[in-house]
Amino acid sequence: MMDQELDGLLLVALLDAIPDAVLLSDAQGLITRANPAAATLFGYEPHALIGQNVSILMPSAMADRHDGFMQSYLSTGKAQIIGIGRTVEGLRRNGQTFPLHLSIGTANHAGRAHFVAIMHDISRRVAAEDALARSARLDAIGQMTSGISHDFNNILSVVIGNLELLESRIKDREQREMVSDALEAAELGAELTAGLSAFGRKSPIHCNPTDINAACRSAVALIRRTFDAHYEITQELSDSIPAVRSDGTQLQSALINIALNARDAMPDGGKLMIRTEEVVIDDDYIAQELDVDQGAYVRVSVTDTGRGMGPDTQKHVFEPFFTTKPAGHGTGLGMAMVYGFVRQCDGHVTVYSEIGRGTTIALYFPIVDAAPVEKRAVAVTETRQTARDKMVLLVEDNPHLRKLTAARLKELGYGVREAAHGDVAAALLQEDPDGIDVVFTDLVMPGELDGLALARHIVATYPDKRILLTSGYAEDILTRQNEEIVHQVLRKPYRQSDLAKALAALFDDG
Repeated sequence: MMDQELDGLLLVALLDAIPDAVLLSDAQGLITRANPAAATLFGYEPHALIGQNVSILMPSAMADRHDGFMQSYLSTGKAQIIGIGRTVEGLRRNGQTFPLHLSIGTANHAGRAHFVAIMHDISRRVAAEDALARSARLDAIGQMTSGISHDFNNILSVVIGNLELLESRIKDREQREMVSDALEAAELGAELTAGLSAFGRKSPIHCNPTDINAACRSAVALIRRTFDAHYEITQELSDSIPAVRSDGTQLQSALINIALNARDAMPDGGKLMIRTEEVVIDDDYIAQELDVDQGAYVRVSVTDTGRGMGPDTQKHVFEPFFTTKPAGHGTGLGMAMVYGFVRQCDGHVTVYSEIGRGTTIALYFPIVDAAPVEKRAVAVTETRQTARDKMVLLVEDNPHLRKLTAARLKELGYGVREAAHGDVAAALLQEDPDGIDVVFTDLVMPGELDGLALARHIVATYPDKRILLTSGYAEDILTRQNEEIVHQVLRKPYRQSDLAKALAALFDDG
């Protein structure tokens, strides 16, 4: 008896010590024992797995066939998976699937079959293999582009040479302007192919002091020639923009790439705006939100009124070879090269997009020889006096941003209640109208009530409530699309001090 107890204790200790997931099940597929690693891997408490069918740990396609595999093995003895390690998909409690390596063994005791499964999460290995495959494809493309760009440069040399000869012989002013435009485009093409050659040789991009506005003007001129009359192309270039670390040719290429993607997202026409502005990131929260170092930057934003992107697409938009276009209509390299170019110049790229509303892609470039940024302090005492006993209903569909904004509000001294979309916010207001002083809502959200509709509902039903809207879109695009907006709009991303001032202003009237 003592030996059996010792064996049992040793088995438990062994299962606890094994880093891989181990499950024991009977012939019916019911789990009889699970080690802590298995519970952690699949997101369950260890005791919650006991007595469950192993099929709960598999995607439905595999789960439907599992019992058949087991019964076939028990009746015929023919192993399809027993004793053979293989890669399969696992299903976590939260519904997430992931790749794992599965090995199954079997034993008979007292006339009954028992199975033991050893599982190892191979997500990192699969991701590494995918990255290696992408790298190999990039290397192949690099070698191809080097050869192609060499031949194409020879062709462009002939085009440019003949255009220059033609320009010197033409007297008509309008015709000379047409030739001049063609020359400018051909020369830009030559510079772009030089960039392809650099990409093929893995040469670094030359990030030198660059006039951002000049590059934007040239890009807009080419975009206007490329787009038809269904598209309204505008630019807002701030005066006295300082020089930044960038590459003028690569920036033009990046803007054209972004614009072409925007055109694809607006098949029936729409608006495209390119804006430049100087921004100072001197706030911990905004730096965290943008994943960028604090400092002085020039922001180049490209906003369209297209169909927008959902959260899943936004996560992958800068990955090489990722594209939502049909086969043969996109390589998936354009946005990856935009991201790579900006990062090489110590900048950053952000995406703000909503389905059915449009997209804003912002490029941040560090200002050359910028003075050290001093962090601006928020007037905490004054802010906390305003915030005292005030409850803010925060309405934001992005969970990461909602968590971050809640922390910002609490730091300013406000109480916070959270809602994932407008319908939930309306329900919370109905339940406790006296417990909420301010509604701080994203303008664009899914559901029956977006931010604007929620604001209308609040004005009509709770006229004493303060309302603050926020959005990641450029203000003039918002104004054109929603001319009836009368509430203050705090543009994302915003400083902590901007948030404090906007909320305090709501209570200036008493």
